[in-house]
Amino acid sequence: MERNLVAVYICIKKNRGNMMVKTIKRFCEAFKVNAINLEKKGVILKPNNYPVDMRSNLFVKMKTHVLNEGRIKSVSTLSYSNQDPVLLKYFMDRVKEVGGGAEGPYLGTNALVASGDPVLARALVASGLPPGKKTLSNPPLDDLLRRDKELFTYHIQATLTEEGWFSLIIDRSRRVRFPIAFGRSIDVTEKLTRGQIDELRSITKEIGKRKIPIRSIRDPDLLMIISRNPPILIDQEVNLLILSHREKQWSEGYPTSVRLSKEGRITAFWEIHFTSPELIDLIHDEYGLLPDTWKARRYERLYEVYERYRGKKLTDEEIREVRNIRKENPPKVTVEWISEKVQELFPGVEWGGDIERIRRMLGRKKSE
Repeated sequence: MERNLVAVYICIKKNRGNMMVKTIKRFCEAFKVNAINLEKKGVILKPNNYPVDMRSNLFVKMKTHVLNEGRIKSVSTLSYSNQDPVLLKYFMDRVKEVGGGAEGPYLGTNALVASGDPVLARALVASGLPPGKKTLSNPPLDDLLRRDKELFTYHIQATLTEEGWFSLIIDRSRRVRFPIAFGRSIDVTEKLTRGQIDELRSITKEIGKRKIPIRSIRDPDLLMIISRNPPILIDQEVNLLILSHREKQWSEGYPTSVRLSKEGRITAFWEIHFTSPELIDLIHDEYGLLPDTWKARRYERLYEVYERYRGKKLTDEEIREVRNIRKENPPKVTVEWISEKVQELFPGVEWGGDIERIRRMLGRKKSE
């Protein structure tokens, strides 16, 4: 008997075990077992809804989280990282809704980490999301997002929460502004000549940072290459926003910075900004952020202040009020929030109440 089939035999003897789908198929072929009947009898325990329906709304929602903050490694390892426990709960719930298992959260370096069922990792790869760095594979949006408004709304909510940022600003005319944005990165190393890479390396040495603003690049050919190679995701996301709201005037995405990695890879960062009052209201009213997250709570509080004062020239007292509200709602999730939400959402996690351990693992100062 082949080694892989011995593994199946051992699982049968133990009445439980894990194995690759291809191994089960070979077992069925060798012993003339109908694989479809095997599924119907409930022999396959995880994922519960095997075979995985890659065209379901639940699967595409999970895929959005993996596109943003997830990672697929070696085709069979699925993980998700974020500092907000509420977002880990979103990811783990989506995994379970598809029928898979999820474990975590764990305290990683600078983030909390959750893992998903290996079968779902392979299903995600089969659906068009390659393993490895997304800056290299440059994956597209799932086609279902083009045809389902509810799915696209969820995608924008999740993307603004996981990849977006916003701020409440007082401009020189003493008026409030509330710009909203999100961004994507893409590796452009293979598009550049050795001379262009050397030029970027020289600029990073001159500035003293690996990440440099796009305005520091003077070579027009280099700028043209970067501008002609946007991440597919941000291009498609902008196009779908335009198609969903044809009556609105949308800005296009554009590159804002370039990063040189220690391995010599060149990554361009692209951003899309929403700055007009009309678009800011549309984003708030029709999309918003994923409810109950740290960022959503902050977003609603700052938007409330923006809505109250926009178009008005602020008094000194109102400026102080706006600044106080900004201070009370910092962009970075606090250690106290992390501890509170871990204990609330994952009561079995032993380190949930250990604020000092959380602070140490996430590299936070005592003031954060």
